[in-house]
Formats: sequence, C-alpha cells, structure tokens
Amino acid sequence: MVRPVEAAYGKVAGERRSVEELVTDHVRLVKRIINQLPRELARGVSEEDLISAGTVGLVEAAHRFDEKKGAKFATFAYRRIKGAVYDFLRQNDFLSKSARARLRKVKQHVQDFQNANNRKPSVRELARVAGMSEQAVLTALSYERWDHVSSLGSSVTDGEGGESGLASLIPSDTETPLSTLEWNERVEKLSKAIDELPEREKQVIVMYYYEELYVSEMARILDVSESRVSQLHTRALYNLSRKLEEL
Repeated sequence: MVRPVEAAYGKVAGERRSVEELVTDHVRLVKRIINQLPRELARGVSEEDLISAGTVGLVEAAHRFDEKKGAKFATFAYRRIKGAVYDFLRQNDFLSKSARARLRKVKQHVQDFQNANNRKPSVRELARVAGMSEQAVLTALSYERWDHVSSLGSSVTDGEGGESGLASLIPSDTETPLSTLEWNERVEKLSKAIDELPEREKQVIVMYYYEELYVSEMARILDVSESRVSQLHTRALYNLSRKLEEL
C-alpha cells in the first residue's frame, strides 16, 4: 500500500510555504515520469497508485531541497520521484511468476555466455542460446528495467532516492572538482556508446532520456507502434550496456 500523500504533506505544518509551492509547481513532473514508464512495468498498476508514490517522492524532495547548493529543483526532484515510483513497483512485484522465470532464464544465459566468451552476447546470440525469438528475449529483458544486466536505466537507490544508470548522469547536488571530472568522463563514455548505436536505437535514447518524450510521442515521430518503441528502447539499453563494458 502506498503511503498516503497527506502523511508526507503533514510535515509541512509550521514550515515555510516554499515547500508547498515547490510541490505545486512540479506536480506535472510526476505525471511525466509515470507516462515514461515502460508499459511492461506499469501493467496491472493503477495510475492513481503510481501518482501517489511519485508525489510522496516529490514532497520529500521539496523538504530536502537546499537551493543554496545551486542545483535546480527539477533536477534534484527527478531522481527522487522516479526512485519512489520504482521502489513502489519493486516492493509490490507486479511481475507474474512466469515472466520472472523467463527473466531469470535469460539473465542466466547472459551470464553463461559472458563467462565463456568474456563479453555479453548480442541480442541475436542471446536469442539463439536461449532458444527464444529476439522479440521474446527483448520482452523478458524489459521486465526488470532496473536490473544491471538488462538496462542502464536501472533504479538502484543511492539511499536518497537517487539511482544508477543514465539517470545518474545528472550532476550531483554538491559538485566538487573530482565529482565533476568523474561525471564528465561518464558523459563522454556514454556519448561515445550512444553514437555507435544503430540510428533508430540512438533516436529512441535521445528522445526518451534527453527530450523526455512520451512513448506515444516517440511512436508518432518514428511512425511505428508503441510496442515497437518499447522493443527499440530495450534493445538500445542492452546494446549500450555491452558497449560501455567494452570502453
């Protein structure tokens, strides 16, 4: 059960109104993040529950935000909202037993191939060793976006609602010369890996993570179905994980 949003708001009593204003001004950010969720993750989950989980993350971000550190609130809140939503999905484990079994099978094949060949298999190689179609492999990989095998967009929390993967390439709240250098190196490596992707996969990554378009918007631009966008997204993330390991 999602914690009532009112419980989080209860902490506002007696505090400056700016907290409430931050929440009110960024409610649309919660909806945008939810609308970007892969359909496989949100299947069977009510939008109301997702909005409630995301809003709790937004409220907590508003309370913790310190504008003196120089970070933009939208940047600060984005990771915490998304972390709260993914935490809710993980805690409730909406995957069916059969879907999770397929995911475990595919992940084991990835590990076995990597142990034998010292590299991750391509999607085609993975489909062959798993005895599955490429589409079935991509569907299985999409079931757990936060898993490091299948996705760079994982939601491994950092203790503050942050996450690893592409989302971690948002500047931290407190920058130091070393953290800035490390961040720049990650961005450079990621940019190189993205540039090596096939054109359609590259377009999906840019539209999803940088332009923050909805899946429906990407489908219209690419003139494909939303399910095809989801497949391209999963394939692109998997291929990025392979390329980054090689750099």
